[in-house]
Amino acid sequence: MNRKWKCLLAVFTLVLFAASFASGQKKLVVGFSVSTQTNPFYVAMANGVMDEAKTLGMEATVLDANDKLDKQIADVEDLIQKKIDVLLINATQDGAVAVVEKAAKAGIPVITLQREIPTPVVASAIGTDNVLIGQLGAQWIAAKLGEKGNVVVLEGIPGSASSEDRKKGAAMEFPKHPGIKVVAQQSGQYDRAKAMSVMENILQAQPRINAVYCFNDEMAMGALAAIKSAKRTGILITGMDANKDAVAAVKSGELAMTISLPPYDIGRLGVLYAKWLKASEMSVPVKSVMPITFLTK
Repeated sequence: MNRKWKCLLAVFTLVLFAASFASGQKKLVVGFSVSTQTNPFYVAMANGVMDEAKTLGMEATVLDANDKLDKQIADVEDLIQKKIDVLLINATQDGAVAVVEKAAKAGIPVITLQREIPTPVVASAIGTDNVLIGQLGAQWIAAKLGEKGNVVVLEGIPGSASSEDRKKGAAMEFPKHPGIKVVAQQSGQYDRAKAMSVMENILQAQPRINAVYCFNDEMAMGALAAIKSAKRTGILITGMDANKDAVAAVKSGELAMTISLPPYDIGRLGVLYAKWLKASEMSVPVKSVMPITFLTK
């Protein structure tokens, strides 16, 4: 056998050995505790996690907390018992801190998706800047109303980082516009049906409303349904997330605006960071802020 063929055979043998070794390696397993799967935004995030895990040859377990803290705690404890490699969590609220710290103590790196948790054990936080989003949304409404009008604000789940941060951003911005008056501010729980009920009550109490500022699209669609049922017109309604039906409502002119956030990419990036953490391929950013886009007709 000549030298050339000996070299080729050696390379071929090495490739086969590497493939055999790789196939025998244990797949990295990520566990994703997501706040809810009734909201299209978080469905897209979970899809991003599952799709990227498949692409990277990893396993992903997605558990739905149903917007209940006690279930999320139980779900994460179950993932800890199963000895997953990395925990991805979209927290229902800050009360998830203790179980997140328990995961970290067990040697499981933690990455938060969209909703940050106030603890230093988190390896990386991926999401949008919700304070800035709350501020920019309020600024957009003030400009659209010509700096004068009555505004209703529908917040998300009390205690959730995304809602509290958007609330903070809006509270920073509206006082800069003296002609804008917030006439009602209540929680719609990030839920369409609950937001519809809340908006029905507000409509009865407030004879003059110029705009409704909703912290997500599900509440915007609920507010829209209540306003249409009450046959009130000329009310500007805005949302966030760019869910499919909200985008359609913007195109038809029923919603004035929605803010496009990238939930699918947040999920994908979470899995990629998980791989980097375990494979030590690259350093992982402590915080990654994703871009947003304002969608109007």
